Amino acid sequence: MYNTINQYWNNSESSLLRAEIAYGVPLYIYLPLLLTVLTAVFTGDLPDDMVGATAFLLVISGITVFIGDRVPVWRTWFGGGLVLCLVLGLLINYFSLIPAESYQTIEGFLQDSSNMLDWFIAALITGSILSMPRSYLVKALPIYAPAVVGGLVVAALTAYVSGAILGYGGLDALLTILIPVFGGGMGAGGIPLSEIYASETGTSFEQMFSIIAPVIILGNMAGILFAAIANRIGKVRPSLSGDGVVMPEEKWMPESGSETEDSGVELTEDTIVTGWMIAMGLLILGYLFANIIPIHPFAIMILLAVGIKVSQVFPDRLEDGAGHFYDFMVAGFVGPLLLAIGMALIDIDVLIEMITPTYFAIVILVVIGGAVGAALVGYLFGMFPIEAALCGGLCMVNMGGSGDVATLAAAERMELMAFAQMSSRLGGALMLLIGQVAVTMWGSILL
Repeated sequence: MYNTINQYWNNSESSLLRAEIAYGVPLYIYLPLLLTVLTAVFTGDLPDDMVGATAFLLVISGITVFIGDRVPVWRTWFGGGLVLCLVLGLLINYFSLIPAESYQTIEGFLQDSSNMLDWFIAALITGSILSMPRSYLVKALPIYAPAVVGGLVVAALTAYVSGAILGYGGLDALLTILIPVFGGGMGAGGIPLSEIYASETGTSFEQMFSIIAPVIILGNMAGILFAAIANRIGKVRPSLSGDGVVMPEEKWMPESGSETEDSGVELTEDTIVTGWMIAMGLLILGYLFANIIPIHPFAIMILLAVGIKVSQVFPDRLEDGAGHFYDFMVAGFVGPLLLAIGMALIDIDVLIEMITPTYFAIVILVVIGGAVGAALVGYLFGMFPIEAALCGGLCMVNMGGSGDVATLAAAERMELMAFAQMSSRLGGALMLLIGQVAVTMWGSILL
């Protein structure tokens, strides 16, 4: 009997207990790890530091991704396991499913002293820009910018017309829905925009933020959902999609051929650490320059990385190192990060309090307008419509860096992070300027 069971155990490739749950770990090893972490969480013994946070996020997100990627409808239409991590994070927060001490550990790791969010986005920005073909970057940007403008214009027309027709008010829709949704998220958009609105109208910051915050949350969620739908459309109609490439090769490939060929740099531990060092160095530069220039550090990082790439300052091995670090972060941290974002950065109570059917309808129409406008204009300038809609439209309506991660995860196109950040950061900075002008002209309607 023992030999029979042992033989079955060793030979059965389909055994559930031998199924790899996450990072190559089989279920029979994963379950004890899960039990260990949950025991620490509910006994109050989870370390209040990076050790406890990463243990919780890696283990919980691992099994969540495994489940979400195997539920047919969810996998097809809602982004699969990665987006399920975001939803689980929301549920954990809303229903207080874990003790407050453990929740604070995750929140602190994400934003406070550890600041995992900035670390992760810095890796994606640096790696995605430095590892892309130089000719692609130089030739893609002039074609990409009109898609962003096209998405914004169509969304603005949609907001004004739908607001007027539905009785919300056209100018109200522009001030309280369009500009906040396209403003670059909560930290870089909603908070400074609330300060601008409060200063111009003579009201309190809290009053303005209570108006702005819900639409940012709803727009972010709508952007993630429509990103999953766009991904599905791209699979049904492959001619509309570049599968993570923003435009056909003939739009950017040099006469000498593609620059994406292997540079011969071997993937080692050193190349990953090299990429890590470069990404963190550029992030620190972003922080330093942000003290002098009123631009978000991530926007400065993008400009620095683009300048390095175009000027060919770095040798190939350093650029490849940045790309390898990017790959490492995407493989290991997207799921855990989305779980943490759902737990710490989205407030369901605020969302529920503000939403009315009319409000909801206008937000959805604005998000669709941004995506459709970006897709149409992007197509006219030679982009693939799906990628144009994602980067030029849907990554303008999400919650900045965390929203970009969730949106591109739902669309299965994390390699578009550089373009997504251009939209949410540089585009978000532009929306703050537009918001300043708009509230100066029409701020009285908010009183």
